Amino acid sequence: MLSTVLQHVTFAVRQFRRSPGFAVTAVLTLALGVGATTAIFSLIDGILLRPLPFPHADRLVAIDTLEFPPGVAATNVAAANGVGSSYPNFFDWQRQSHTFESLASYDVIDRLFSKANGEGARVLEGGRVSENLFSLLGVAPALGRTFTADEEQPGHRVAILSHELWVSDFASSPNALGQTVKISDEPYTVVGVMPATFHYPIAQPSSFWSTYAIDAEGQTPITSFRDDERLSIVGRLKPGNGIPQALAELNTIQLGLAQKYSEDRYRLGVFINPLLDKAVSDIRPALSLLLAAVGVVLLIACANVAGLLLARANGRRPEVALRTALGASRIRVVRQLLVEALLLGLSGGTIGILASFALLRAGLHLIPSDLPRLYNIAIDARVLAFAVVVSAGTALVFGLVPAWRMSQLDPAHALREGGLNATSGRHRNRLQHALVVAQTALGFALLIGSGLLIRSMLNVLHIDPGFDTTHTLYFDIALTNKIYPVPAKFHFIDKLLPELAALPGVERVSAGHPLPILWGPGMFTTFTIATHLNSPDHLPGAGAAVTMPGYFETLSIPLLRGRTFAARDNDPKATPVAVINQSLARKYFPNEDPLGQYFTPKFEHSDEPVIARQIIGVVGDTRLDDLWEPYQPQFFMPYGQDPSHQRTIVVMKVAGDPAAYENAVRKIVATLSEAPVFNYRTFADSITVETAQPRFEAVLVSGFAGIALLLSALGLYAVLSYIVAERTRELGLRIALGASRSEILQLVLRRASILACLGIGIGALGSIFAARAITDSLFRVRPLDGSVFLTATLVLTLVSLIAAVAPALRAANVDPMRTLREQ
Repeated sequence: MLSTVLQHVTFAVRQFRRSPGFAVTAVLTLALGVGATTAIFSLIDGILLRPLPFPHADRLVAIDTLEFPPGVAATNVAAANGVGSSYPNFFDWQRQSHTFESLASYDVIDRLFSKANGEGARVLEGGRVSENLFSLLGVAPALGRTFTADEEQPGHRVAILSHELWVSDFASSPNALGQTVKISDEPYTVVGVMPATFHYPIAQPSSFWSTYAIDAEGQTPITSFRDDERLSIVGRLKPGNGIPQALAELNTIQLGLAQKYSEDRYRLGVFINPLLDKAVSDIRPALSLLLAAVGVVLLIACANVAGLLLARANGRRPEVALRTALGASRIRVVRQLLVEALLLGLSGGTIGILASFALLRAGLHLIPSDLPRLYNIAIDARVLAFAVVVSAGTALVFGLVPAWRMSQLDPAHALREGGLNATSGRHRNRLQHALVVAQTALGFALLIGSGLLIRSMLNVLHIDPGFDTTHTLYFDIALTNKIYPVPAKFHFIDKLLPELAALPGVERVSAGHPLPILWGPGMFTTFTIATHLNSPDHLPGAGAAVTMPGYFETLSIPLLRGRTFAARDNDPKATPVAVINQSLARKYFPNEDPLGQYFTPKFEHSDEPVIARQIIGVVGDTRLDDLWEPYQPQFFMPYGQDPSHQRTIVVMKVAGDPAAYENAVRKIVATLSEAPVFNYRTFADSITVETAQPRFEAVLVSGFAGIALLLSALGLYAVLSYIVAERTRELGLRIALGASRSEILQLVLRRASILACLGIGIGALGSIFAARAITDSLFRVRPLDGSVFLTATLVLTLVSLIAAVAPALRAANVDPMRTLREQ
């Protein structure tokens, strides 16, 4: 058996040497398909498919609270909004639930982190977690221990470090245990270090973890606020219990809490997802789209090589017929042809795997940095095994049909047909034509998807954020409550801004929080309007921000009516005032003048004063944290009148390159404080980050569409070239009998046009359904956009005609005398 296989391989290699152009074309075509597919599969595998590295991860679930609009029944889950959980609700779930082995909570925080002496101070993402989180996940620390129940109580300050933080700040020293670090300038004792493979939260892993002891402190601790939904909840189901049982139980518990506590009156249920599904839910549609696109490329590559093999097989009909006539069995013929296909597939797969490393490395800068589980993406044994299976599978797919057709060959008929008097059979090339049509149809569908995503991306890039992002930057300063209590933050910013304004090239400088396109959760509040009826169940709501004087002018946010804040407003003793945006004015003052009216914001659980504020101005709308969402109502207060608000973020409009001012900014801040500057960036950079995912989708799908277009053109060129070569005698006869060369040229181009039109027609029908599947990925683009369909049609038609020109010219230049003599 082995000797027979070696004979087949030796014969196949000899055949490829005789036709190097065919072999190279087929191998490179497959390498393109397999390489692109392997690179995308590495993303899919690392993000979506690879199981969580926790014991019995299938029993881990994420739990969200469902908040229903007033008057909506708890059975109408589609109308509810998923929110986090409060500490009291979490504690009640823990006590009353019996379907879970345990429930744990975590709260993602950004905090200033440094060693005890202040060395290495920078802002890192961390987490406040319940003490049982690590045991629930089933992961033990690599060094030290996890938290104890006592360390959740007030007064405790303990921390666990990630492996990466341990390596960077403590050089992997076991002496890190027991050392003191500072988190927001508070001293914490290091009690453990997690393994290098531990990443939690799954989507964006933390660098350190502490207990929620600090939230349990004070006269009104955060752990007592039932309407503060800051927690994310994770649970481990008991063996034998599934999500339906857990959902029924927690829904009952939460409905009871809603009936008992007024803060929970609209939080009528919960939603439970597998933990992995929850982490990757936002990116799953995009990755599924990419997988479908690269799958189309692979199919086109297979169809392309299958067409090449069919053409080559037709040319080898006399050879195969002779071998069969001399005693070769059908099985031997099929085996020989499949071995040749398998060699092509594995050769193309090998080059494709090597190319996938380069493709993945080159594409890393396109991958949005906020994609979950990026740390898992690698071309490892799992991905390599997939690539080998794909290579072998594609070899069978494109090799089976030619092998089957050749095995059905009648030796006598084939030898007679291949004689000198033969011309091409009328129906011999039907299958090649079908493959070309299929390639064209698939390529057209991919072009449509690419065109729609490009249009969508361009629409996203042209979204008006509502302010001028040109030469405008912002940065934050880590002013902690420990070193800078509430009044000190305001005084520091008030002192800093004139220093920054004095820098050469600084045109304007101010501060505010939160900034446009950087809004986060918890920045919204309800309010009452003095001259309106205000139902407690339907209070007006809007985003609340604080600003220093000059804020709107620095960002070029247009003033529509009234005035903005002056220096005299930035004083706690000044008359309480506010500026509202156009959306708030339209929504809550539709038929009246808002200027001079009073409204009273009701900030929950804060030291911000509950006082009536007079509206002194109306400014233009700006985007919040989602560029895709419509403008939302917002109001602004002077920072000096509301110093308990979070620290403001400095904004500057400069001349020239904003990056050129960073060192000067850091030096000025350093002269006033040891607090580090972080998040120094331009608004243009932030918009780029916000639009990273649609750009990622559009660029990759467009790249795949380009590959598909190239492969489709090559397929058409190969088939037409083969037909011209096969019909050389017929073409010579036509010319000898009076056919003009232009007629021969039109003959070939006509066939190319027919094949292209058939492919485009079939592709258009398929695209109607495929385009609807990507509706959720589009922004301000109709799935059946006429301009996209027209452009794709013109592009594919033009490419098809270009691919047909060379074979058509070759046909038109046939020498009839030489052809008839040689044939």
